[in-house]
Amino acid sequence: MLPRLTTEVAWFWRTVTPSERRVARWFGWLSMFVVAGLTTTGVWQFFSHEPDPDWFRYTTESKLRFSSKPSTGGAELHGLLGDAAFVLALFGGAWFAYKILFRVPKFAVFAAFVAFAANITGSVVRFNAVKIDGRALNQADDGYLQLFTSNMDFMVNGRQELGPATARFLTFGHIVTVPVLLIAAWFTLMRARQAREREHSATGRPSSA
Repeated sequence: MLPRLTTEVAWFWRTVTPSERRVARWFGWLSMFVVAGLTTTGVWQFFSHEPDPDWFRYTTESKLRFSSKPSTGGAELHGLLGDAAFVLALFGGAWFAYKILFRVPKFAVFAAFVAFAANITGSVVRFNAVKIDGRALNQADDGYLQLFTSNMDFMVNGRQELGPATARFLTFGHIVTVPVLLIAAWFTLMRARQAREREHSATGRPSSA
């Protein structure tokens, strides 16, 4: 997979002007930095995101809503990188489609949609409290692994209470956004290569008498 991807990127690189190469290089390095940061902070949050002690008094019956402390540290950095990824997917994809491909590929639209969905799901699943069956709110563990390994009653994110199925579905959907984008990018480049090969095959075919 990697050699074919490298070959395809190299072909695109030869078709652009020096000024376009500089922009593409800038987008490329910035994208790699954002993806690396998202992956690192995402893994950290998955295992170490802490419940908010202010929410340990939450009860389903009373429908109490407590103010949440401002998010700091890894969660805040992860959210900031998520915003940057959305901006890169939106403007970087639009630039690439206009300057390089001269059309709007499905991947450009798909990337913007996935990045937007990642921002929304990331905000929804950033919990303040998790209620595990048989435990008090202050006895829940850190991180999101407990959502999949424990019998969870509900999760509270500051605006609403999420049931186990919804919390797990949204968390899983948020986790897979980066791998989905990378796979989609690879398939997009491969399809572009196949289209170019078909075009070259058609233009090189001798005309019939």
